[in-house]
Amino acid sequence: MNLPKAKGEESTMEKLIYLYGIIPAENEASPLPRLKGLDEVSDVYRLSFDEIDAVVCELDPEEYGEKELEKKTNDAKWLHQKAFHHHEALMKLYENNPIIPMKFCTIYANLESLKTTINQHKQRMMELLEDIADKEEWILKIYCETDKVKESVAGYNETIEAKKEEIAAMSPGRQYLEKRKLGQLIDQEADKEKQAFSEKIHDDLAALSIDTEVKKIWNKDVTRRTDEMCWNSVYMLEKSAVDNFLSAFKEKQKKWEDAGWHMEVTGPWPSYHFAKIS
Repeated sequence: MNLPKAKGEESTMEKLIYLYGIIPAENEASPLPRLKGLDEVSDVYRLSFDEIDAVVCELDPEEYGEKELEKKTNDAKWLHQKAFHHHEALMKLYENNPIIPMKFCTIYANLESLKTTINQHKQRMMELLEDIADKEEWILKIYCETDKVKESVAGYNETIEAKKEEIAAMSPGRQYLEKRKLGQLIDQEADKEKQAFSEKIHDDLAALSIDTEVKKIWNKDVTRRTDEMCWNSVYMLEKSAVDNFLSAFKEKQKKWEDAGWHMEVTGPWPSYHFAKIS
């Protein structure tokens, strides 16, 4: 949560300002959708700062002050609902505007606090909005059926084949011990294969993008899938390059599906990764 305060503000009851994101100044081509704010009562509206606008709503400090907000964010149901609201609002805003999206629960103590922050970062915000104009963010996730990858590796990997030949020349007693080590070697080589395969897919798609970022992979508790995530990355594309990017992705998706590799591309998204204000 971002809740800066100026001197003497603690005793006031001014409305809090919830910031969704920064967009270019209003024009006929970028109307603001009609949205309700985080509290489902207030309206979402623009605050003009000359070349840029802040998209905000007002919140009651008695309901959304720091202590109350801490209680609310400890409620998993409330947190999920409001985080989803924040994301959906950004998606609606993104339909007609390039947007610098703010993190969920970016809240300012009053209008003056927001103005101070905007003015401090205004030049950088203008540069970012120019950078992301006519561009789209897409996300790639690669999953694999681990057993199929191990089976494939065990059938063609040179290191595995050499180990099998070495074991075949051993005494029966020694073979038993070495076969257990062979299983560990297959696991290691399968992990290398997952990384090498994913990097090759990524490199091919990255060649069609203007910027990329490799993200943390998720475990099965998060993905709720039976296959294993082995890659997670994001791409910034010129809008003119999106069709070629998706065509290249679909070709790879179809080619490798039967071998146990499952790929997903989602987008376009607001520029969560390429339009960050620290």
